[in-house]
Amino acid sequence: MENKIMPERLNRKVIYESDFVCLYADKVKLPSGYIIEKYHQVHYPKEAVCVTIFNEKDEVLLIRHRRYTVGRLEWEIPAGKIEEGESPEEAARRECIEETGCSLKDVSFLCSQNPANGMSDCICHCFAARVDMEGSLYDTDEVAYKKWLPKEQVLEMLKNNETKDGVAMLCLLYAFQFFK
Repeated sequence: MENKIMPERLNRKVIYESDFVCLYADKVKLPSGYIIEKYHQVHYPKEAVCVTIFNEKDEVLLIRHRRYTVGRLEWEIPAGKIEEGESPEEAARRECIEETGCSLKDVSFLCSQNPANGMSDCICHCFAARVDMEGSLYDTDEVAYKKWLPKEQVLEMLKNNETKDGVAMLCLLYAFQFFK
């Protein structure tokens, strides 16, 4: 029988809050009665999206993202937060245009994921789509370059741990398995 008793927040200390990310130190009572005095939680006020894009040759568009946090260029897919009033699909389409210059067709929802549910409430909605039109303009402050690659090469890159971005890894694997 499943135990449905959940931990209970007794108190919250705000460490930092913004429109992008918040950090809290919660006092939490576990089902056993044990109390954690400082359970750190990262809260994201906005949900996010990511998109695996295929072309007519069934190649995948990867971007080389400039990641300040980890100090390296990272192979990823277009991703970003959902703006006020946007649906997840609308956000996915906007992010693709901003980060790759690509407009989409055949957009398909794959899954929603919580990449770090032990400490964060971040939700990312994963999509797959086909490129409709490709432009050359994209945000060069974020994206160093973009490249169409065969599915087999992307799988080899994933196998060789050539990206550390979990959101991209999951979305790519879901798209390879479930997008037709």
